[in-house]
Amino acid sequence: MPRLRMPFLLCLALLPGSLAAQSTRPLHQPDISARFITFAYAGDIWLAPRAGGDARRVTSSPGVEKDPHFSPDGKWLAFTGEYGGNEDVYVVAVDSGTPRRLTWHPGPDEVRGWTPDGQRVVFVSKLGSIGWRSISSRSPTRRLAS
Repeated sequence: MPRLRMPFLLCLALLPGSLAAQSTRPLHQPDISARFITFAYAGDIWLAPRAGGDARRVTSSPGVEKDPHFSPDGKWLAFTGEYGGNEDVYVVAVDSGTPRRLTWHPGPDEVRGWTPDGQRVVFVSKLGSIGWRSISSRSPTRRLAS
């Protein structure tokens, strides 16, 4: 038994060094729901079953997507998308769908999470404020703080 454990432990000891040498980070900005893990990789948002399995790409536009956050019920995914040089807030249904834009501000907006009831996406604006935007209506953006 000790003979078999030594090569295994040696491989484990060398593994972190080989992973650090790679230029990519597959689990950048992860978030976890009851069913899925989401993360940003290569400028896109990905989902993988929490129980294990293949990851699937949620976004595939030429822009950069980051900051994925699950809604409290796990049905929605909010993220920051940069298209045309500006970062805005987007949401997409976890099971399928097309991302929907929630903010149209001239400055960048970055997703930070959800309100506890899951009805609003919380984001920070580089203009110096924190706000939220409802996913169920076209209500105006509300400022939480400046």
